[in-house]
Amino acid sequence: MLTVEAMQARLESMFPGLMGVRLLELAPERVVAQLEVRPNLCTAGGILHGGAHMAFADTLGAISTILNLPEGRGTTTTDSST
Repeated sequence: MLTVEAMQARLESMFPGLMGVRLLELAPERVVAQLEVRPNLCTAGGILHGGAHMAFADTLGAISTILNLPEGRGTTTTDSST
């Protein structure tokens, strides 16, 4: 099973790391993370951009899937909408 630290290290060089996704808990039935709402992730009105919401949700969904896949298997997102 991947640790929080190992998965966080994987994210750092990718888009979730750039967004600032921080993993707090990892288990096959539960993934907990946080994302600081920074001005550069917001709309002109100062509200978190919908794309940032979706990227955060997509990241957590992907991690949840990875934690539940058989060893050596992979996955990708094919469709998301808000």
